[in-house]
Amino acid sequence: MQKHSVASKSTRSTENAKTPSSDDKVNEPTNQRGVFVTMALTMSWQLALVILVPIFAGVQLDKAFGTGTVLTFVGLGVALIGSIAVMWRTMQIANRLPVPKLTDAQKRAIKKAYEEEDKDE
Repeated sequence: MQKHSVASKSTRSTENAKTPSSDDKVNEPTNQRGVFVTMALTMSWQLALVILVPIFAGVQLDKAFGTGTVLTFVGLGVALIGSIAVMWRTMQIANRLPVPKLTDAQKRAIKKAYEEEDKDE
């Protein structure tokens, strides 16, 4: 009796296991959009920190030392360099991501959509 229950458990687990199908290709663009949105949000908060913190610190240091706007502009320069670094690093990460391959049907659909746009103009 135990052998039968073990066999039925393994059969159920293989039946529930997800097998690759053509439906998986339909979900690929959604996954790519998710990756894009995640990367955009990550870059956004990094840019906010890299820009706001040095400028705010420069303003506060100018008030504390009475140096006019010198340290604010130094903070602005640091923010500029930091924002370039954040964008550079994000582009390096994006360039390492795999590029999804289009099927022939998808390529034809895109070509047809472009041709329809050209006719509308």
